Amino acid sequence: MEKEFEGKYALVTGGAGGIGFAAARELARRGLSGVILADMNAEAAEKSAAELEAATGCKCWGRYVDVSSPESIEELFAFAAATMPGLHILVNCAGVCPVTPVEELDAAKWDWCMNINLRGAHLCVREAIKPMKAQHWGRIINIASLAARIGGIASSVSYAASKGGLLAATKSYAKVLAKDGINVNAVCPGVVRTAMTANTAYTCDGIPMGRLGETDDIAGVIAFLASEDSRYITGCGIDVNGGQYMS
Repeated sequence: MEKEFEGKYALVTGGAGGIGFAAARELARRGLSGVILADMNAEAAEKSAAELEAATGCKCWGRYVDVSSPESIEELFAFAAATMPGLHILVNCAGVCPVTPVEELDAAKWDWCMNINLRGAHLCVREAIKPMKAQHWGRIINIASLAARIGGIASSVSYAASKGGLLAATKSYAKVLAKDGINVNAVCPGVVRTAMTANTAYTCDGIPMGRLGETDDIAGVIAFLASEDSRYITGCGIDVNGGQYMS
């Protein structure tokens, strides 16, 4: 298991911290050869990359990206093509979780959330499949949400809609890319203890396991979906929520 990702290269958006960094760390622990941690906070991405490389020996790069900008995404993947010998794994983790009430959710706020959580993820998929098709192998893992299943309560309608859209898009990507050897799946976390949720009023009420999720709870599932063990799984949304929602 330690070397199962040897020779593989990954790109993680939202990789400076939270679920994205935990996913990169788990892949690196299992022998990943290289990873780009892409984040809007370039300084944090560079710091996290240095920390991860020192701890695991995996070659790491911290890189700025604004996934609401098509040009920024194109620049990121051009960097990846120039820096790494291949791209095998994409983890679409960059996102925002607004709590805007319906009455205040105007067109600008709606578009802001959609452009980051849904359009940005799509444009990253669009770029990632170019090298993946050429090598006839790829793993794409989109980070959706429990809100895609049951709707948002504390989170905005726009957040739930964006994650629901990402879950639906995952199924479409999986269907059209299967012939190219590219598996596309989504992970739907419940409430996970991250900087994004630190200032919210989420509790353990309604969670049978009696605790909030940790980033490593999600990272292990992402690593599974990136591995050969998931070779016959595509188009799925994997629920990781401590039993809060069961399908």
